[in-house]
Amino acid sequence: MTQYISALLYRYPCVIVPGFGAFITEIQSSFYDTEKQLFFPPQKRISFNRNIVNNDGLLANHIATQERLSYEEAALRIQNMVADWNNTLTSFDSLALESIGTFSYNEEKSLQFDPIQNQNYLATSFGLASVGVHSIARAEKTTPFVVLDQTPVKTRRTATFFKYASVLVLTAGIGSVLVQNGYTAYVNDHTLSIENNVQSQVQNKIQQATFIIEPSIETIALPVKDETIVVVTPYHLVAAAFRSEENAAIEVDLLKKKGFENAAFLDRTKYGMYPVLYGSFATQEEAKLALKEIHRTTNKHAWIFIK
Repeated sequence: MTQYISALLYRYPCVIVPGFGAFITEIQSSFYDTEKQLFFPPQKRISFNRNIVNNDGLLANHIATQERLSYEEAALRIQNMVADWNNTLTSFDSLALESIGTFSYNEEKSLQFDPIQNQNYLATSFGLASVGVHSIARAEKTTPFVVLDQTPVKTRRTATFFKYASVLVLTAGIGSVLVQNGYTAYVNDHTLSIENNVQSQVQNKIQQATFIIEPSIETIALPVKDETIVVVTPYHLVAAAFRSEENAAIEVDLLKKKGFENAAFLDRTKYGMYPVLYGSFATQEEAKLALKEIHRTTNKHAWIFIK
């Protein structure tokens, strides 16, 4: 199962494992390690949040597509996998996930996550390796001078030789300075280009990312000319999510047969999924009460979606 999580980490900023936690990625710009004397390319670092456990359908849908399973079968596999992970942590106080990292308990029995160091999930840095750089010892600059021989010049050929030799030495010195300055300018321009490209990719990913956050307030009041406009946020109680609109419609019919007369499905989300709803509510309290009852009687994996 870990290979599916790794594949999603290349494409999405957050991958939730329902009932266990969420792996969150963060872009880190290229940097220079003075101790190792290495330049490192831009990277995508992984962190872990134990508190994000609600199922967003992303991992289950990916597994269902890759394994050619139904969404319910994929969700059951995830549930069994999480149970195995928890048993391993309980028995050995440590859990290693290939290409992701290691979980362990500290002295206070708090779960810690150490991401793998040699794995870069930034697709734009694929194939880029660290580059070693060594400092160059430069000789102290001195003013060139020519020692004139006190002996009389015997022939014109000797004088000509010294004249051209002096010009050649001076030209070589100027050329080396120009080459060094040109190389420094090239390195600076290339580094700036990489950083600009990375920042552009970060902004693009942020704009594409969709997060479901439970708000702490129910309405937003906007004063306009001594009047108050109240915008009511709809709260949707989600039963499941499907990539196929046809499968979503079938699930709605099944829910209505079970007595959920307000069952429906929403338009396709940015993740390419059709959320199937038990119903929609105008206030947060109503949605929470309904969710509590659904968890108790029908589906403990249901969640609230705010659109």
